[in-house]
Amino acid sequence: MHTNSNNATRKMVRNMTLLGLFVLPGINASAQQVDKSAPAGTGIYEAVISRADGHIYVTAAGSRNVPGGAIYKLDPNSLSIVDSISLKDNPPFGIAINNETQTVYTTNTRSNSVSAIDIRSGKLLATITHGGEKSHTREVLVDEKNNLVYVSDVGDPSSIWVIDGKTNKYLHSLENLGKTVTGMVFAPGTTDKLYVTVMSDNAIAKIDTKTRKVEKTFPSGGEAPVNIASDGKHLFVANQKSGTITVLDDNGKMIHSIPTGAGAIGIAYDAVKNRIYSANRQTGTTSIIDAKTFQVVADLQTGSHPNHVKVDAKTGVAYVVNKTKGGKPVEGQAMVKDTNGDTVTRIVD
Repeated sequence: MHTNSNNATRKMVRNMTLLGLFVLPGINASAQQVDKSAPAGTGIYEAVISRADGHIYVTAAGSRNVPGGAIYKLDPNSLSIVDSISLKDNPPFGIAINNETQTVYTTNTRSNSVSAIDIRSGKLLATITHGGEKSHTREVLVDEKNNLVYVSDVGDPSSIWVIDGKTNKYLHSLENLGKTVTGMVFAPGTTDKLYVTVMSDNAIAKIDTKTRKVEKTFPSGGEAPVNIASDGKHLFVANQKSGTITVLDDNGKMIHSIPTGAGAIGIAYDAVKNRIYSANRQTGTTSIIDAKTFQVVADLQTGSHPNHVKVDAKTGVAYVVNKTKGGKPVEGQAMVKDTNGDTVTRIVD
């Protein structure tokens, strides 16, 4: 746990407006810094990295003023847009990739569907639906070994779709999982066990994917757990309402609660450098946590609303997807452009 002094220091750091690196006193942050930020479409939400070509693929759902949707392909070094795939009929939000088949899956929340896209050709392979208007597709997770796709369907109670990656057809659902299931991660070393965040219940559910049953539920340790990651030993949970990352063992025992910032939502584990990243939507910061000591070693100003973090498994370079600020224009005044939103930020050492 952090001392009051460290908490006060981080609060002061977040109030600074200068873009760049902010390091807590007395902690070696290995010089992590914002390398660059660049625009990446309208209404961007999440990203994946292809092992085959190393490029970043970012979902963009558009907006009321700029309708439509797309996946943008970004150069990992310059962050320039090098290609795009139009998905205007089903604007995408969540995204995951099967690197074995080079198929990307997107959750299309507005149309309650999932798209399967061949990213080599840009071809739409299938649009998958189940449950009609009652569905609310949110996050997506790929089991590459078994070529299965898991999609959280938010509701009360929530469920998780299971999609056959070979046929790109709905197979079945994992049912009655609690209210507002969002994030998912597999248990270390297996895809037979699935941990999911149950946001409205402040809980984590452990599911046996073979029997399709919930084995146990336990507290997330924070309020509104929204996304989850793992280093193979621990579960890292982003708690949006409490602005914390909680560290649990795989049986649900609380190990640490780490204050990171209001609106903690994006979570990623970097196995290359043994770090945890927390995208904090309301503070405009991304926290970097040492996964050995569970101390915050840096807070970076990354954009208007940091929403999602993806780490390149080969290089350890992190990419943050920043949403634009919302709000309606004032009558008689021009719409103000948010230059720090709808951007991707690159973090390097």
